[in-house]
Amino acid sequence: MQSEIFTYVLLAGLAIALLWVIVTDLKSRTISNRLTLTVALGAPLYWLSVGLPLWPGIAVQIGLSLIVFAVCCVLFAIRQMGGGDVKLLTALALWVPPSQFTLLLVAMAMLGWVLTMAVGAWRVARSTTIRTNPARDAVLLVMGTAVAALFASSVLGGPRLSLPAGLIDSASKSPIATIALVLAPFVILLLVTLGSIRIIRRHDRELWVPYGPAISLAGIWIVASGQMLQAGNAIGLG
Repeated sequence: MQSEIFTYVLLAGLAIALLWVIVTDLKSRTISNRLTLTVALGAPLYWLSVGLPLWPGIAVQIGLSLIVFAVCCVLFAIRQMGGGDVKLLTALALWVPPSQFTLLLVAMAMLGWVLTMAVGAWRVARSTTIRTNPARDAVLLVMGTAVAALFASSVLGGPRLSLPAGLIDSASKSPIATIALVLAPFVILLLVTLGSIRIIRRHDRELWVPYGPAISLAGIWIVASGQMLQAGNAIGLG
């Protein structure tokens, strides 16, 4: 029981640290090395609390972190990721089991997409660029953000829109209609994304992708969903 309480405390501490990353990154576009180091150093305590064995458990977790670091370094070298983001995701890889890490990456991609569009809408609304209409463009971006958020919510298990039963029945009678129904959301999302990027870059050529907040929110989602505790129970926590 004490080990279980300790695990809850550690996961709560991780969530608080990730919330602070969001605040600092949105405020100054920097992630404190001390904060990232704190996240990394908390991982061994988490391993201890869930009874993670040295082999293959801890070894696999460290190996995952090294792989993530190597891949992120490549992204950093081609200027697709910031140094603070690289260190944060590497530190978080020490916590999240490999079985859940793919979910973390999917959540990071979805949330990063929504955040990028939301930040773009905010920056466009404050734009003073000549020959553009910031108010109109901001409204369009807010609508695009809502579409992205709805899609991300459905992917991550949140609320989703359901199609009319008659439409589904009609589509099921024709292979072409079924394919069209499946592809339609992705086509809409592609058009929304490309249109939003075009609008943002008319006002600001440097499109900032908020990886830090996206990584942090994805980590918080993994913690809040209880999936890390489920992984701990599989090891023998319960």
